[in-house]
Amino acid sequence: MKVSLTFLTYLLIICLSSSTSAQEDLLGRWGKKLTKKITDKGSDQVASLDSIDFQFAISLNQSAGFFDVEQKGETGSTLLYGLKSEEDKTDIELARDNLETGINLFQINRYKLAELTVLETKTTLEQNGLTGELLYLRTLSNLGLINLVQGKTLAAESMIKEALDDSEKQLGKNSAAYIANLNNYAKLHQSLGKYNEAEKEFEEALRLAQSFFGDGMQRAIILNNKAMLLHVMGRYDEAFSLMDQAMKSSEVAPKKVLQGKNSFDNRKFRANLATMYQLSGQFEEAEREFLAIKKVFENRAQSKNIEYAGLLNQLGILYIQMGKNDQVRDLLVQSGEIYRKRFGDQNVYFAKVLNDLGNFYRQTGNYEGAEKQLTRAYAVRKEILEPSHPDYIHTQEDLAILYWKTGRTAEAYALYKEVMDKTIDFINRYFPPMSEAEKTKFWDITAPRFQRFFNFSLDNQALVNGVVNDFYNYHIATKALLINSTNKVKKAILNSSDAALKRDYIDWLDQKEQLAQMYGFSKEKLAEQNINLAELERKVNAIEKSLSERSSLFTSGYSTQTITYDKLTDLLDESEAIVDIVRVREFDQDFKDQVKYIVFVLKKGSGIRMVTLDNGNQLETRYGKYYRTAIKQKLEDEYSYEQFWSRIDPVLSGVKRIYLSPDGVYNQLNVNTLRSANGEYNINKYELAILGNAKDLNEIKSRKSNTSKLNAFLLGFPDYATDAVSPLPGTKVELENITKILKAAKYEVTVKTQKDANEKNMKALKAPMVLHIATHGYFLEDVTGSTGSVYGVNAENASNNPLLRSGLILADARGAIKSKGEVDISDQENGILTAYEAMNLDLEGTNLVVMSACETGLGDVKSGEGVYGLQRSFLVAGAEAMIMSLWKVDDEATQLLMSSFYSNWIKSKDKQKAFKQAQLQLMAKYKEPYYWGAFVMIGL
Repeated sequence: MKVSLTFLTYLLIICLSSSTSAQEDLLGRWGKKLTKKITDKGSDQVASLDSIDFQFAISLNQSAGFFDVEQKGETGSTLLYGLKSEEDKTDIELARDNLETGINLFQINRYKLAELTVLETKTTLEQNGLTGELLYLRTLSNLGLINLVQGKTLAAESMIKEALDDSEKQLGKNSAAYIANLNNYAKLHQSLGKYNEAEKEFEEALRLAQSFFGDGMQRAIILNNKAMLLHVMGRYDEAFSLMDQAMKSSEVAPKKVLQGKNSFDNRKFRANLATMYQLSGQFEEAEREFLAIKKVFENRAQSKNIEYAGLLNQLGILYIQMGKNDQVRDLLVQSGEIYRKRFGDQNVYFAKVLNDLGNFYRQTGNYEGAEKQLTRAYAVRKEILEPSHPDYIHTQEDLAILYWKTGRTAEAYALYKEVMDKTIDFINRYFPPMSEAEKTKFWDITAPRFQRFFNFSLDNQALVNGVVNDFYNYHIATKALLINSTNKVKKAILNSSDAALKRDYIDWLDQKEQLAQMYGFSKEKLAEQNINLAELERKVNAIEKSLSERSSLFTSGYSTQTITYDKLTDLLDESEAIVDIVRVREFDQDFKDQVKYIVFVLKKGSGIRMVTLDNGNQLETRYGKYYRTAIKQKLEDEYSYEQFWSRIDPVLSGVKRIYLSPDGVYNQLNVNTLRSANGEYNINKYELAILGNAKDLNEIKSRKSNTSKLNAFLLGFPDYATDAVSPLPGTKVELENITKILKAAKYEVTVKTQKDANEKNMKALKAPMVLHIATHGYFLEDVTGSTGSVYGVNAENASNNPLLRSGLILADARGAIKSKGEVDISDQENGILTAYEAMNLDLEGTNLVVMSACETGLGDVKSGEGVYGLQRSFLVAGAEAMIMSLWKVDDEATQLLMSSFYSNWIKSKDKQKAFKQAQLQLMAKYKEPYYWGAFVMIGL
């Protein structure tokens, strides 16, 4: 006879609740049997969930989260299984319990304990020969996710990739395991900035999820993740559409308390959508979504909920952005009060609201209220956070700004100096190991702090002794920070044959990433997770010291040397000067649309001289446009010298050689082409060397002569295989002339033309001493509104990334040029080498890259970072110096310039002097700067 589970449970409850000895004797043995039968059934049901019970990484407001999707029947199975005694459990059941403990620890943010617990599960399964069980696969998957959310990307990648491969082998692609791990792998790639890979993986995960799960929370999470990826890539309309689909999919998830359209899970997606609108500047849409979520909380009497407090806080920030100042105060006060009642005065959430309210008061002129709130926030954060915590430093800066704006200069400077020194220390220690995507994101957040301090320095230079020196030292510590790539070092070490070095290096990277995140923990959270920051720092420093002793490659990539203005002036002789230009965006209570240029001039024995160009907006618009027009139309230039150089020239008395470090609009003009009122061009007056950062002079002056093999790689005159790109027969002659010159000087020369002038041969380069490229270059200033592909790249992706809007056109570019549909650049040679791809070329040790093509020096000009285009990419790839063009070049003039340059360089061994000599020789034939001034050399 089949007995129902409900009836058995009922009988068991009677048995267990009976108090008479007779009942105990009569029912005890039967009760144990029933208990075993029921709990075994629970065990079987729980075990059956192993194949589908996988966690999904989820993007929540641009951070990776952990989502444990409830499965059908999971609650009942867990309850039954919970009746089973510990001594009756098998090894695999004990391991499963341990894994669930790790997951639960992670869900309450006990990251380190969660990691240790899941690692213990992994070890247990391995020791008991249970690695073939699905539970082992779940363990690997969870461990990968825990590492991912902690930012330990190398460890995460190893675990997630292993879990992905194993899930495909054991269960196939049409399985919950494969779909979950593919989603997690895509999330990992997104965090590393590998957007093409991430998008493809999310797309495949979505297709599989629709087939395996149908609509529900799993599909909703993947839709959410892809939406947030596309938002980061600038494809806003697609992102909003996907997020709408995610919310609809989440509404049909298995029913549980408050599940459905207005469930807490669904509100996570809606909050993501609102935040996406906010970040996109679509404030009205963001307001609509936030208010809709707010209404749900209030209708359900959840207005004391901490999630509701967070919503009020974010809505308050939105209203500051929208200028709805009359609605801000009440929202922030109410938010803070909810946090205070829930957690008390000493908590991170309450401190954040105090800080936001203080800044709001300052920005609206209520200095008394601002000081009260910021001082209180400072006291709370000082009590509960470490001194290096980003939020603690943030409040210090906010107080410094308040003191500055209320005329308390000495107090402001003391705080600001501490803030800036901590920030520089963090950059020196934790910036180099970051991935390129992490570096860009970090600098986007951090750069405004330096801009604010620059404004403080300018306002108070007469009141604070040495503040101008601070300004300059912080500037050279961070200028062109993103060009100093360490990806090449990472790749070389990971590809080395030294297994111990690789192991320790991976451990060091993971420890650095983890330590950087630990600085974001409160003292309470550190204590909860048993984390000793000082001990972690000691371990990291010990590993770093060991790596430095064993690997010169590591030392060259990660060592930090502090260079200050006085060290730079010591490098100069009496006839030399550094001219360092800084674009400064003006700051009052907030950033304004006004720009000024600060020019620092360093000469031996003269300290720092500073020239201020207040008309920065005019330089970037009216006069910048005039300069380019005068050059291209070969007009008499009446204004450019006056505007761009006349105020700098008087400080350069007695100077013959200038090391120029440009910024902003100065990246878009050739200073040599500026002509004074007496008719003298700067090229006749100065020897000009252009540097990405003035502190590079320290390395250049100490650089030993290059004794590498004399070899050159020349590529040009491609067969574009399309009439849409005009052929360049002049480049064929150019390469022939250069080949003769170099071979006569005993260079080993490799030449690639026509069909061989292709992307594959470019990507196969192995750091030639000289790389010369003669083909069409391009830079697209704006592709907003375009559809399909642009030069083989998705138009929407390109609109958000200048490295996808600039590149070189090589052989067989027909498909990329003519295609109107989707084109994937990640795994094929399509005849277009984008600047994005050029970053990964192997040019470490390449002495010079010459791009003899039109507009190869153009790109997006990023304040403090130079030109985001081919220029940045080839420098990141390792080139010591580059020659590139700022405007469309004349074919014949270019041939003459290049032939002269190489001939001069062979004779003098000084490429900078050879380049100037070639320009002067060309000037003798072509007087207009359009011909001889199109090319500039970056580096020495």
